[in-house]
Amino acid sequence: MLKPMLLGLLVLVTGCQKQDEASKTGLIYCVEGAPQTFNPQLANSAVTLDASARPLYDRLLEVNANTLGIEGGLATRWRVSDDGLTYRLTLRKGVSFHRTPWFNPSRPFNADDVLFTYQRLLDEHHPFHRISGGDYPYFSSLGLSSLIKRVYKQGPHEVVFELNRPDSSFLATLASDYAIVLSAEYGEQMQKAGTPELLDSRPIGTGPFSFKEYRHNEYVRYLRHPGYWGGEAKIEQLIYDITPKSSKRLAKLLTGECDVMNTPSASQLSVIDKDSHLNLSVQSGMNVAFLALNTRKAPFNKVKVRQAIASAINVQNLLQAVYFETGQPAASLLPPLSWGYNPSLQLRKQDLKLARQLLAEAGFPHGFEMQVLVQPGARPYNPDGLKTAQLMRSDLAKIGVKLKIVQQAWPVIETRLAKGQYDSLLSGWVADNADPDNFFRQLLSCAAVERGNNYSRWCSPAFDQLLDDAVTTPQLAFRLRNYYYAQTLLGEQLPVIPLAHALRTQVSRNDIEGLTLMPFGGTTFNQAYRE
Repeated sequence: MLKPMLLGLLVLVTGCQKQDEASKTGLIYCVEGAPQTFNPQLANSAVTLDASARPLYDRLLEVNANTLGIEGGLATRWRVSDDGLTYRLTLRKGVSFHRTPWFNPSRPFNADDVLFTYQRLLDEHHPFHRISGGDYPYFSSLGLSSLIKRVYKQGPHEVVFELNRPDSSFLATLASDYAIVLSAEYGEQMQKAGTPELLDSRPIGTGPFSFKEYRHNEYVRYLRHPGYWGGEAKIEQLIYDITPKSSKRLAKLLTGECDVMNTPSASQLSVIDKDSHLNLSVQSGMNVAFLALNTRKAPFNKVKVRQAIASAINVQNLLQAVYFETGQPAASLLPPLSWGYNPSLQLRKQDLKLARQLLAEAGFPHGFEMQVLVQPGARPYNPDGLKTAQLMRSDLAKIGVKLKIVQQAWPVIETRLAKGQYDSLLSGWVADNADPDNFFRQLLSCAAVERGNNYSRWCSPAFDQLLDDAVTTPQLAFRLRNYYYAQTLLGEQLPVIPLAHALRTQVSRNDIEGLTLMPFGGTTFNQAYRE
Protein backbone atom coordinates (compact mmCIF):
# COMPACT_ATOMS: atom_id res chain seq x y z
CA MET A 1 0.00 0.00 0.00
CA LEU A 2 1.13 3.56 -0.64
CA LYS A 3 2.38 5.17 2.57
CA PRO A 4 1.54 8.84 3.26
CA MET A 5 5.03 9.59 4.60
CA LEU A 6 6.53 8.29 1.37
CA LEU A 7 4.03 10.12 -0.78
CA GLY A 8 4.94 13.31 1.03
CA LEU A 9 8.35 13.13 -0.58
CA LEU A 10 6.80 13.62 -4.00
CA VAL A 11 6.46 17.05 -5.55
CA LEU A 12 2.87 18.33 -5.64
CA VAL A 13 1.47 20.70 -8.24
CA THR A 14 -1.88 22.41 -8.58
CA GLY A 15 -4.77 21.14 -10.66
CA CYS A 16 -4.54 24.16 -12.96
CA GLN A 17 -0.88 23.51 -13.69
CA LYS A 18 -1.73 19.88 -14.32
CA GLN A 19 -4.36 20.76 -16.93
CA ASP A 20 -2.36 23.52 -18.66
CA GLU A 21 0.80 21.46 -19.02
CA ALA A 22 -0.98 18.35 -20.23
CA SER A 23 -3.04 20.26 -22.79
CA LYS A 24 0.19 21.33 -24.46
CA THR A 25 2.41 18.28 -24.12
CA GLY A 26 0.29 15.28 -23.20
CA LEU A 27 -3.07 13.77 -22.32
CA ILE A 28 -5.32 13.65 -19.26
CA TYR A 29 -7.07 10.34 -18.63
CA CYS A 30 -10.04 10.52 -16.22
CA VAL A 31 -10.32 7.34 -14.15
CA GLU A 32 -12.70 6.21 -11.41
CA GLY A 33 -10.32 5.34 -8.61
CA ALA A 34 -6.88 5.60 -7.04
CA PRO A 35 -4.27 2.84 -7.28
CA GLN A 36 -3.54 0.86 -4.13
CA THR A 37 0.12 0.51 -5.14
CA PHE A 38 2.32 0.99 -8.19
CA ASN A 39 3.29 -2.67 -8.29
CA PRO A 40 0.40 -4.75 -9.71
CA GLN A 41 1.87 -7.94 -8.24
CA LEU A 42 0.67 -6.74 -4.83
CA ALA A 43 -2.94 -6.01 -5.73
CA ASN A 44 -6.09 -7.55 -7.10
CA SER A 45 -7.63 -4.36 -8.43
CA ALA A 46 -8.49 -3.30 -11.97
CA VAL A 47 -7.82 0.34 -11.06
CA THR A 48 -4.32 -0.48 -9.79
CA LEU A 49 -3.63 -2.61 -12.85
CA ASP A 50 -4.74 0.16 -15.20
CA ALA A 51 -2.54 2.74 -13.50
CA SER A 52 0.62 0.66 -13.31
CA ALA A 53 0.93 -2.47 -15.44
CA ARG A 54 0.98 -0.96 -18.93
CA PRO A 55 2.28 2.58 -18.51
CA LEU A 56 5.20 1.65 -16.24
CA TYR A 57 6.20 -1.93 -16.96
CA ASP A 58 6.71 -4.67 -19.52
CA ARG A 59 6.29 -8.42 -19.30
CA LEU A 60 8.35 -11.27 -20.67
CA LEU A 61 5.51 -12.08 -23.08
CA GLU A 62 2.53 -10.07 -24.29
CA VAL A 63 -1.02 -10.79 -25.44
CA ASN A 64 -1.88 -9.38 -28.87
CA ALA A 65 -4.88 -7.08 -28.45
CA ASN A 66 -6.38 -8.17 -31.79
CA THR A 67 -5.65 -11.90 -32.06
CA LEU A 68 -5.36 -12.67 -28.31
CA GLY A 69 -2.28 -14.71 -29.20
CA ILE A 70 0.98 -14.79 -27.21
CA GLU A 71 3.89 -12.82 -28.64
CA GLY A 72 7.28 -11.55 -27.53
CA GLY A 73 7.81 -8.79 -24.99
CA LEU A 74 10.97 -8.60 -22.91
CA ALA A 75 11.61 -12.11 -24.23
CA THR A 76 12.07 -12.47 -27.97
CA ARG A 77 12.00 -16.29 -28.20
CA TRP A 78 10.88 -19.18 -26.03
CA ARG A 79 11.17 -22.95 -26.19
CA VAL A 80 9.19 -25.54 -24.26
CA SER A 81 10.59 -29.01 -23.56
CA ASP A 82 8.72 -32.06 -24.84
CA ASP A 83 7.67 -33.01 -21.32
CA GLY A 84 6.27 -29.51 -20.71
CA LEU A 85 8.44 -28.96 -17.63
CA THR A 86 11.10 -26.55 -18.92
CA TYR A 87 10.56 -23.10 -20.46
CA ARG A 88 13.67 -21.46 -21.88
CA LEU A 89 13.35 -17.76 -22.79
CA THR A 90 15.78 -15.57 -24.72
CA LEU A 91 15.70 -11.99 -23.47
CA ARG A 92 15.64 -8.81 -25.50
CA LYS A 93 18.89 -6.86 -25.47
CA GLY A 94 19.35 -3.12 -25.00
CA VAL A 95 16.16 -2.51 -22.99
CA SER A 96 16.59 0.47 -20.67
CA PHE A 97 15.06 1.04 -17.25
CA HIS A 98 13.58 4.41 -16.34
CA ARG A 99 16.02 7.16 -15.41
CA THR A 100 14.59 9.39 -12.68
CA PRO A 101 15.83 11.89 -10.08
CA TRP A 102 15.96 9.06 -7.54
CA PHE A 103 17.44 6.27 -9.72
CA ASN A 104 20.10 6.21 -12.41
CA PRO A 105 20.45 2.70 -13.88
CA SER A 106 23.98 1.55 -14.67
CA ARG A 107 22.99 -1.26 -17.06
CA PRO A 108 20.18 -2.42 -19.36
CA PHE A 109 17.61 -5.04 -18.46
CA ASN A 110 18.99 -8.58 -18.16
CA ALA A 111 18.36 -12.01 -16.62
CA ASP A 112 19.15 -10.77 -13.10
CA ASP A 113 16.01 -8.64 -13.19
CA VAL A 114 13.84 -11.64 -14.10
CA LEU A 115 15.37 -13.67 -11.29
CA PHE A 116 14.88 -10.85 -8.79
CA THR A 117 11.24 -10.43 -9.80
CA TYR A 118 10.25 -14.08 -9.61
CA GLN A 119 12.37 -15.03 -6.62
CA ARG A 120 10.67 -12.23 -4.69
CA LEU A 121 7.33 -13.87 -5.48
CA LEU A 122 8.41 -17.45 -4.82
CA ASP A 123 10.97 -17.40 -2.02
CA GLU A 124 9.64 -16.59 1.45
CA HIS A 125 13.21 -15.87 2.58
CA HIS A 126 13.90 -13.38 -0.22
CA PRO A 127 14.67 -9.96 1.35
CA PHE A 128 11.81 -8.34 -0.61
CA HIS A 129 9.20 -11.10 -0.25
CA ARG A 130 7.43 -9.50 2.73
CA ILE A 131 8.01 -5.88 1.76
CA SER A 132 4.76 -3.93 1.20
CA GLY A 133 2.75 -6.66 2.91
CA GLY A 134 4.15 -9.72 1.17
CA ASP A 135 0.82 -10.67 -0.39
CA TYR A 136 0.71 -11.55 -4.10
CA PRO A 137 -2.95 -12.49 -4.64
CA TYR A 138 -2.89 -13.24 -8.37
CA PHE A 139 0.12 -15.54 -8.25
CA SER A 140 -0.90 -17.15 -4.97
CA SER A 141 -4.29 -18.09 -6.41
CA LEU A 142 -2.51 -19.73 -9.35
CA GLY A 143 -0.40 -21.75 -6.94
CA LEU A 144 2.74 -20.39 -8.59
CA SER A 145 5.03 -21.31 -5.68
CA SER A 146 4.10 -24.98 -6.00
CA LEU A 147 4.11 -24.90 -9.81
CA ILE A 148 7.58 -23.38 -10.36
CA LYS A 149 10.42 -25.59 -9.18
CA ARG A 150 13.15 -23.04 -9.82
CA VAL A 151 14.15 -20.08 -12.00
CA TYR A 152 17.73 -19.64 -13.11
CA LYS A 153 19.76 -17.94 -15.80
CA GLN A 154 22.08 -19.27 -18.45
CA GLY A 155 24.01 -16.16 -19.31
CA PRO A 156 22.84 -12.54 -19.13
CA HIS A 157 20.11 -12.94 -21.75
CA GLU A 158 18.57 -16.35 -21.14
CA VAL A 159 16.36 -17.51 -18.29
CA VAL A 160 14.92 -20.94 -17.57
CA PHE A 161 11.74 -21.77 -15.67
CA GLU A 162 11.54 -25.35 -14.43
CA LEU A 163 8.08 -26.56 -13.39
CA ASN A 164 7.07 -29.31 -11.01
CA ARG A 165 4.26 -30.35 -13.35
CA PRO A 166 3.18 -29.49 -16.90
CA ASP A 167 0.98 -26.41 -17.19
CA SER A 168 -0.21 -25.39 -20.63
CA SER A 169 -1.42 -22.03 -19.28
CA PHE A 170 2.07 -21.02 -18.11
CA LEU A 171 2.91 -18.88 -21.15
CA ALA A 172 -0.36 -17.01 -20.62
CA THR A 173 0.67 -16.46 -16.98
CA LEU A 174 3.97 -14.91 -18.12
CA ALA A 175 1.95 -12.60 -20.40
CA SER A 176 -0.41 -11.54 -17.63
CA ASP A 177 -0.59 -7.85 -16.73
CA TYR A 178 0.43 -8.90 -13.22
CA ALA A 179 3.65 -10.51 -14.50
CA ILE A 180 5.65 -7.29 -14.70
CA VAL A 181 9.46 -7.27 -14.41
CA LEU A 182 11.20 -5.17 -11.75
CA SER A 183 14.73 -3.77 -11.60
CA ALA A 184 17.09 -5.82 -9.44
CA GLU A 185 19.55 -2.92 -9.34
CA TYR A 186 16.89 -0.52 -8.06
CA GLY A 187 15.83 -3.05 -5.43
CA GLU A 188 19.42 -3.42 -4.24
CA GLN A 189 19.85 0.36 -4.07
CA MET A 190 16.63 0.83 -2.06
CA GLN A 191 17.57 -1.99 0.31
CA LYS A 192 20.97 -0.41 1.03
CA ALA A 193 19.26 2.93 1.64
CA GLY A 194 16.88 1.31 4.14
CA THR A 195 13.81 2.20 2.06
CA PRO A 196 12.85 -1.05 0.28
CA GLU A 197 9.16 -0.01 0.19
CA LEU A 198 10.02 2.61 -2.43
CA LEU A 199 10.40 -0.20 -4.96
CA ASP A 200 6.59 -0.38 -5.00
CA SER A 201 5.59 3.24 -4.31
CA ARG A 202 8.19 5.11 -6.43
CA PRO A 203 8.31 2.58 -9.25
CA ILE A 204 11.03 1.89 -11.81
CA GLY A 205 10.18 -0.20 -14.86
CA THR A 206 10.99 -0.54 -18.54
CA GLY A 207 7.58 0.63 -19.81
CA PRO A 208 6.68 3.46 -22.20
CA PHE A 209 6.20 5.97 -19.36
CA SER A 210 8.09 6.65 -16.15
CA PHE A 211 6.61 7.68 -12.83
CA LYS A 212 6.85 11.40 -12.01
CA GLU A 213 4.53 12.05 -9.06
CA TYR A 214 1.36 11.05 -7.28
CA ARG A 215 -1.00 13.39 -5.47
CA HIS A 216 -3.02 11.15 -3.21
CA ASN A 217 -6.56 10.53 -4.55
CA GLU A 218 -6.14 13.36 -7.07
CA TYR A 219 -3.85 12.37 -9.92
CA VAL A 220 -0.77 10.46 -11.10
CA ARG A 221 1.70 12.03 -13.52
CA TYR A 222 3.85 10.01 -15.92
CA LEU A 223 6.57 11.17 -18.31
CA ARG A 224 7.59 9.71 -21.64
CA HIS A 225 10.39 7.15 -21.42
CA PRO A 226 13.06 8.25 -23.93
CA GLY A 227 14.44 5.39 -25.97
CA TYR A 228 11.67 2.96 -25.09
CA TRP A 229 12.39 -0.29 -26.93
CA GLY A 230 8.86 -0.56 -28.29
CA GLY A 231 8.96 2.95 -29.79
CA GLU A 232 8.78 6.22 -27.89
CA ALA A 233 5.36 7.50 -26.88
CA LYS A 234 4.14 10.41 -28.99
CA ILE A 235 3.06 12.42 -25.94
CA GLU A 236 5.50 13.88 -23.42
CA GLN A 237 3.34 13.24 -20.38
CA LEU A 238 0.27 11.32 -19.30
CA ILE A 239 -1.91 12.24 -16.33
CA TYR A 240 -4.37 9.91 -14.61
CA ASP A 241 -6.99 12.23 -13.14
CA ILE A 242 -8.81 10.44 -10.30
CA THR A 243 -12.52 11.32 -10.46
CA PRO A 244 -14.76 8.68 -8.84
CA LYS A 245 -18.14 9.95 -10.06
CA SER A 246 -18.97 9.10 -13.66
CA SER A 247 -21.00 12.30 -14.05
CA LYS A 248 -18.00 14.42 -13.05
CA ARG A 249 -15.72 12.50 -15.42
CA LEU A 250 -18.12 13.18 -18.26
CA ALA A 251 -18.38 16.87 -17.30
CA LYS A 252 -14.58 17.16 -17.37
CA LEU A 253 -14.51 15.46 -20.76
CA LEU A 254 -17.14 17.83 -22.18
CA THR A 255 -15.27 20.91 -20.94
CA GLY A 256 -11.89 19.63 -22.14
CA GLU A 257 -10.45 19.13 -18.65
CA CYS A 258 -10.00 15.48 -19.61
CA ASP A 259 -9.06 13.99 -22.97
CA VAL A 260 -10.09 10.41 -22.30
CA MET A 261 -12.66 8.96 -19.89
CA ASN A 262 -12.84 5.36 -18.75
CA THR A 263 -15.88 3.39 -17.65
CA PRO A 264 -18.69 5.76 -18.65
CA SER A 265 -22.07 5.01 -17.16
CA ALA A 266 -24.24 3.07 -19.58
CA SER A 267 -26.96 5.69 -19.19
CA GLN A 268 -24.53 8.31 -20.54
CA LEU A 269 -23.80 6.52 -23.80
CA SER A 270 -26.68 7.99 -25.78
CA VAL A 271 -25.57 11.52 -24.80
CA ILE A 272 -21.96 10.73 -25.65
CA ASP A 273 -22.90 9.21 -28.99
CA LYS A 274 -24.73 12.39 -30.04
CA ASP A 275 -21.88 14.78 -29.13
CA SER A 276 -19.77 15.59 -32.20
CA HIS A 277 -16.77 16.45 -30.00
CA LEU A 278 -16.57 12.94 -28.54
CA ASN A 279 -15.63 9.49 -29.84
CA LEU A 280 -17.08 6.36 -28.25
CA SER A 281 -14.98 3.18 -28.52
CA VAL A 282 -16.73 -0.14 -27.91
CA GLN A 283 -15.10 -3.56 -27.79
CA SER A 284 -15.97 -7.05 -26.61
CA GLY A 285 -14.56 -7.69 -23.17
CA MET A 286 -13.18 -10.72 -21.35
CA ASN A 287 -15.17 -10.08 -18.19
CA VAL A 288 -18.11 -11.21 -16.12
CA ALA A 289 -20.32 -9.67 -13.44
CA PHE A 290 -21.59 -12.09 -10.81
CA LEU A 291 -23.23 -12.51 -7.42
CA ALA A 292 -20.97 -14.55 -5.12
CA LEU A 293 -22.70 -16.38 -2.27
CA ASN A 294 -20.78 -17.29 0.89
CA THR A 295 -21.20 -21.07 0.72
CA ARG A 296 -19.65 -21.54 4.17
CA LYS A 297 -22.51 -19.68 5.79
CA ALA A 298 -26.12 -20.84 6.15
CA PRO A 299 -28.38 -20.85 4.25
CA PHE A 300 -26.06 -20.38 1.26
CA ASN A 301 -24.37 -23.70 1.99
CA LYS A 302 -27.48 -25.33 0.48
CA VAL A 303 -27.43 -25.80 -3.29
CA LYS A 304 -31.20 -25.36 -3.60
CA VAL A 305 -31.03 -21.97 -1.90
CA ARG A 306 -28.39 -20.83 -4.37
CA GLN A 307 -30.45 -22.20 -7.26
CA ALA A 308 -33.53 -20.40 -5.96
CA ILE A 309 -31.74 -17.07 -5.81
CA ALA A 310 -30.46 -17.57 -9.37
CA SER A 311 -33.94 -18.47 -10.60
CA ALA A 312 -35.43 -15.33 -9.07
CA ILE A 313 -33.07 -12.82 -10.73
CA ASN A 314 -34.35 -11.21 -13.91
CA VAL A 315 -31.11 -10.83 -15.90
CA GLN A 316 -32.86 -9.36 -18.95
CA ASN A 317 -34.17 -6.56 -16.77
CA LEU A 318 -30.63 -5.90 -15.53
CA LEU A 319 -29.34 -5.68 -19.09
CA GLN A 320 -31.98 -3.14 -20.04
CA ALA A 321 -31.91 -1.00 -16.90
CA VAL A 322 -28.18 -1.13 -16.05
CA TYR A 323 -26.23 -2.04 -19.16
CA PHE A 324 -28.40 -0.23 -21.71
CA GLU A 325 -27.58 -2.80 -24.41
CA THR A 326 -23.84 -2.72 -23.66
CA GLY A 327 -23.89 -6.19 -22.15
CA GLN A 328 -25.04 -9.73 -22.81
CA PRO A 329 -26.54 -12.31 -20.44
CA ALA A 330 -24.05 -14.72 -18.88
CA ALA A 331 -24.61 -18.45 -19.05
CA SER A 332 -21.14 -19.08 -17.65
CA LEU A 333 -18.29 -17.26 -15.97
CA LEU A 334 -16.54 -17.50 -19.34
CA PRO A 335 -17.67 -14.97 -21.95
CA PRO A 336 -18.49 -16.25 -25.46
CA LEU A 337 -15.26 -14.58 -26.61
CA SER A 338 -13.27 -17.24 -24.71
CA TRP A 339 -12.15 -20.33 -26.64
CA GLY A 340 -13.20 -22.44 -23.63
CA TYR A 341 -16.82 -21.25 -23.62
CA ASN A 342 -19.42 -24.02 -23.79
CA PRO A 343 -22.00 -22.94 -26.43
CA SER A 344 -24.47 -25.63 -25.35
CA LEU A 345 -25.12 -23.94 -21.99
CA GLN A 346 -28.64 -22.60 -21.58
CA LEU A 347 -29.22 -19.05 -20.40
CA ARG A 348 -31.07 -19.01 -17.09
CA LYS A 349 -34.46 -17.28 -17.23
CA GLN A 350 -36.40 -15.88 -14.31
CA ASP A 351 -38.74 -18.53 -12.92
CA LEU A 352 -40.36 -17.38 -9.67
CA LYS A 353 -42.46 -20.52 -9.31
CA LEU A 354 -39.37 -22.70 -9.46
CA ALA A 355 -37.51 -20.36 -7.08
CA ARG A 356 -40.27 -20.63 -4.45
CA GLN A 357 -40.37 -24.41 -4.84
CA LEU A 358 -36.60 -24.70 -4.36
CA LEU A 359 -36.72 -22.50 -1.26
CA ALA A 360 -39.47 -24.63 0.23
CA GLU A 361 -37.52 -27.83 -0.48
CA ALA A 362 -34.49 -26.26 1.20
CA GLY A 363 -36.53 -25.55 4.32
CA PHE A 364 -37.27 -21.85 3.78
CA PRO A 365 -40.86 -21.65 2.53
CA HIS A 366 -41.19 -18.11 3.88
CA GLY A 367 -37.78 -16.92 2.73
CA PHE A 368 -35.07 -15.29 4.85
CA GLU A 369 -33.03 -12.10 5.18
CA MET A 370 -29.60 -11.58 3.62
CA GLN A 371 -27.05 -8.86 2.88
CA VAL A 372 -25.14 -8.05 -0.28
CA LEU A 373 -21.90 -6.06 -0.29
CA VAL A 374 -21.57 -3.57 -3.15
CA GLN A 375 -18.74 -1.27 -4.17
CA PRO A 376 -19.63 2.32 -5.10
CA GLY A 377 -19.17 3.52 -8.67
CA ALA A 378 -18.89 1.83 -12.04
CA ARG A 379 -16.74 -1.18 -12.86
CA PRO A 380 -15.63 -2.50 -16.27
CA TYR A 381 -17.93 -5.50 -15.81
CA ASN A 382 -20.84 -3.58 -14.24
CA PRO A 383 -21.76 0.03 -15.06
CA ASP A 384 -23.79 0.51 -11.85
CA GLY A 385 -23.43 -1.98 -9.01
CA LEU A 386 -25.87 -0.20 -6.71
CA LYS A 387 -28.65 -0.19 -9.29
CA THR A 388 -27.97 -3.86 -10.05
CA ALA A 389 -28.35 -4.66 -6.35
CA GLN A 390 -31.56 -2.65 -6.12
CA LEU A 391 -33.11 -4.55 -9.02
CA MET A 392 -32.06 -7.87 -7.48
CA ARG A 393 -33.62 -6.76 -4.19
CA SER A 394 -36.93 -6.27 -5.97
CA ASP A 395 -36.66 -9.69 -7.66
CA LEU A 396 -35.80 -11.56 -4.46
CA ALA A 397 -38.60 -9.88 -2.52
CA LYS A 398 -41.02 -11.75 -4.78
CA ILE A 399 -39.88 -15.07 -3.30
CA GLY A 400 -39.72 -13.84 0.30
CA VAL A 401 -35.99 -13.10 0.43
CA LYS A 402 -35.30 -9.68 1.96
CA LEU A 403 -32.06 -8.29 0.56
CA LYS A 404 -30.24 -5.56 2.48
CA ILE A 405 -27.75 -3.60 0.37
CA VAL A 406 -24.50 -2.59 2.10
CA GLN A 407 -22.43 -0.21 -0.01
CA GLN A 408 -18.83 0.14 1.19
CA ALA A 409 -15.41 1.05 -0.16
CA TRP A 410 -13.31 -1.86 -1.35
CA PRO A 411 -10.74 -1.81 1.53
CA VAL A 412 -13.62 -2.20 4.01
CA ILE A 413 -15.20 -4.96 1.95
CA GLU A 414 -11.83 -6.73 1.67
CA THR A 415 -11.56 -6.86 5.46
CA ARG A 416 -15.01 -8.43 5.75
CA LEU A 417 -14.22 -10.93 3.00
CA ALA A 418 -11.01 -11.99 4.73
CA LYS A 419 -12.93 -12.68 7.95
CA GLY A 420 -15.83 -14.39 6.19
CA GLN A 421 -18.24 -11.82 7.63
CA TYR A 422 -20.67 -11.49 4.74
CA ASP A 423 -23.58 -13.21 3.02
CA SER A 424 -22.93 -12.26 -0.57
CA LEU A 425 -20.89 -9.95 -2.76
CA LEU A 426 -21.81 -8.29 -6.03
CA SER A 427 -18.56 -8.34 -7.96
CA GLY A 428 -16.93 -9.48 -11.18
CA TRP A 429 -13.72 -10.38 -12.95
CA VAL A 430 -11.72 -8.98 -15.85
CA ALA A 431 -9.37 -11.56 -17.34
CA ASP A 432 -5.87 -10.52 -18.38
CA ASN A 433 -5.23 -13.36 -20.81
CA ALA A 434 -7.32 -15.59 -23.03
CA ASP A 435 -6.81 -18.86 -21.15
CA PRO A 436 -9.97 -20.17 -19.39
CA ASP A 437 -7.81 -21.12 -16.42
CA ASN A 438 -7.51 -17.39 -15.72
CA PHE A 439 -11.22 -17.27 -14.82
CA PHE A 440 -11.75 -20.58 -13.08
CA ARG A 441 -8.62 -20.95 -10.95
CA GLN A 442 -8.59 -17.34 -9.79
CA LEU A 443 -12.25 -17.24 -8.82
CA LEU A 444 -13.21 -20.73 -7.65
CA SER A 445 -10.23 -22.94 -6.86
CA CYS A 446 -9.61 -24.15 -3.32
CA ALA A 447 -6.30 -22.25 -3.27
CA ALA A 448 -8.16 -19.04 -4.13
CA VAL A 449 -10.24 -19.38 -0.96
CA GLU A 450 -7.14 -18.99 1.18
CA ARG A 451 -5.82 -16.10 -0.90
CA GLY A 452 -9.12 -14.17 -0.83
CA ASN A 453 -10.05 -14.27 -4.53
CA ASN A 454 -12.69 -17.00 -4.15
CA TYR A 455 -15.49 -14.85 -2.78
CA SER A 456 -17.90 -17.80 -2.61
CA ARG A 457 -15.48 -19.72 -0.35
CA TRP A 458 -16.56 -22.82 -2.30
CA CYS A 459 -13.96 -25.57 -2.51
CA SER A 460 -14.48 -28.65 -4.70
CA PRO A 461 -11.64 -31.16 -5.14
CA ALA A 462 -13.45 -32.50 -8.23
CA PHE A 463 -13.52 -29.02 -9.77
CA ASP A 464 -9.85 -28.45 -8.94
CA GLN A 465 -8.98 -31.79 -10.51
CA LEU A 466 -10.69 -30.76 -13.75
CA LEU A 467 -8.60 -27.60 -13.83
CA ASP A 468 -5.36 -29.39 -12.96
CA ASP A 469 -5.91 -32.06 -15.60
CA ALA A 470 -6.78 -29.43 -18.22
CA VAL A 471 -3.39 -27.73 -17.97
CA THR A 472 -1.33 -30.93 -18.06
CA THR A 473 -1.60 -31.12 -21.85
CA PRO A 474 -1.46 -28.69 -24.78
CA GLN A 475 -4.13 -30.77 -26.59
CA LEU A 476 -7.03 -28.39 -27.14
CA ALA A 477 -9.71 -31.09 -27.39
CA PHE A 478 -8.81 -32.51 -23.97
CA ARG A 479 -8.69 -29.07 -22.38
CA LEU A 480 -12.06 -28.14 -23.90
CA ARG A 481 -13.68 -31.29 -22.54
CA ASN A 482 -12.53 -30.46 -19.03
CA TYR A 483 -13.62 -26.83 -19.22
CA TYR A 484 -17.03 -27.89 -20.53
CA TYR A 485 -17.40 -30.25 -17.56
CA ALA A 486 -16.25 -27.49 -15.22
CA GLN A 487 -18.93 -25.13 -16.53
CA THR A 488 -21.60 -27.81 -16.17
CA LEU A 489 -20.55 -28.42 -12.56
CA LEU A 490 -20.66 -24.70 -11.77
CA GLY A 491 -24.07 -24.42 -13.40
CA GLU A 492 -25.37 -27.06 -11.01
CA GLN A 493 -23.63 -25.88 -7.84
CA LEU A 494 -23.88 -22.09 -8.43
CA PRO A 495 -21.38 -20.85 -5.83
CA VAL A 496 -21.41 -17.71 -7.95
CA ILE A 497 -24.31 -16.64 -10.14
CA PRO A 498 -23.09 -15.24 -13.48
CA LEU A 499 -25.09 -12.18 -14.49
CA ALA A 500 -23.65 -10.43 -17.52
CA HIS A 501 -20.64 -9.83 -19.75
CA ALA A 502 -20.07 -6.13 -20.42
CA LEU A 503 -18.77 -4.53 -23.56
CA ARG A 504 -15.68 -2.42 -22.94
CA THR A 505 -16.42 1.26 -23.52
CA GLN A 506 -14.23 4.32 -23.49
CA VAL A 507 -14.80 7.93 -24.53
CA SER A 508 -12.25 10.40 -25.88
CA ARG A 509 -12.24 13.88 -27.37
CA ASN A 510 -12.37 13.67 -31.15
CA ASP A 511 -8.89 15.17 -31.57
CA ILE A 512 -7.28 12.22 -29.74
CA GLU A 513 -5.92 9.43 -31.91
CA GLY A 514 -3.93 6.23 -31.41
CA LEU A 515 -5.58 4.84 -28.28
CA THR A 516 -5.63 1.05 -27.88
CA LEU A 517 -8.44 -0.38 -25.76
CA MET A 518 -7.27 -3.72 -24.38
CA PRO A 519 -9.78 -6.61 -24.30
CA PHE A 520 -8.58 -7.61 -20.83
CA GLY A 521 -8.86 -4.14 -19.32
CA GLY A 522 -6.78 -1.00 -19.39
CA THR A 523 -5.70 1.25 -22.21
CA THR A 524 -2.33 1.67 -23.88
CA PHE A 525 -1.21 5.21 -24.65
CA ASN A 526 2.06 4.33 -26.41
CA GLN A 527 0.85 5.64 -29.76
CA ALA A 528 -1.77 8.11 -28.54
CA TYR A 529 -1.52 11.73 -29.62
CA ARG A 530 -3.50 14.93 -30.09
CA GLU A 531 -4.21 15.99 -33.68
